[in-house]
Amino acid sequence: MTGGDMTHAARRESGSGVHHVTMRGAGRRRIFEDDRDRRYFVEGLRELVEKDRVELLAWCLMDNHVHMLAKADLLHLSKGLHRLATSYALFFNGRHGHVGPVFQDRFGSLPVETDEHLLMAMRYIHLNPLDLGAAFPGDYRWSSYGQYAGKPGLCDTSTVLDLLGGRGSFVEFCDPGHGREDLVSFSAKGPRISDAEAKHLAETCYGADFSDRLVALDKSERDRALRRLKALGLSIRQIERLTGIGRGIIMRA
Repeated sequence: MTGGDMTHAARRESGSGVHHVTMRGAGRRRIFEDDRDRRYFVEGLRELVEKDRVELLAWCLMDNHVHMLAKADLLHLSKGLHRLATSYALFFNGRHGHVGPVFQDRFGSLPVETDEHLLMAMRYIHLNPLDLGAAFPGDYRWSSYGQYAGKPGLCDTSTVLDLLGGRGSFVEFCDPGHGREDLVSFSAKGPRISDAEAKHLAETCYGADFSDRLVALDKSERDRALRRLKALGLSIRQIERLTGIGRGIIMRA
């Protein structure tokens, strides 16, 4: 139902315990048809927290994938996500008459080792609904943004809010109008991310073939994609190395 065993391959444990997790629809198909589907999945997230000793720091449901920042050892995380995916696939297939896998065969995970990476991944997760037409991340119901802004929810918000200095700073930090340079003040070192983290964010946004896809876009779509990568914390030099697009084009985007 889930498209394969989600625990069969070795993964790199995070020194901080935090992982940026993605669960994608098989063949990039939709995994949520309506709010009833989304409510069922959120209840699965609740069980992940309560039964599997997974600390949820952020989450967002998109049409064909899910993002989470989860703090747990890989054993508990893999066990919990496998149960969640299996349960949801049975529900989805039974409700919609779907046949075959619902999720891509394995969940994606990247260790989050630094405070800077944690903040940028959290921001990226909460800005995802802009792709669905939301005018502001707080307008979207199916993410943890509302909890960070003060509503009850599933997440432990203390780590991120302590790093940022409170709810007001969180709202400012997740303002989609801010670029990378505007965010430096939120960290003594600035929100610098490693090349591996930059590559992961680019792949999360545009797929494993992101470099070929970006080059093939028309100018307006390419420039929008470049602006998004810069807003997520990638430096101009990192974007240049990862995509092969010239520095001048990136700067003008």
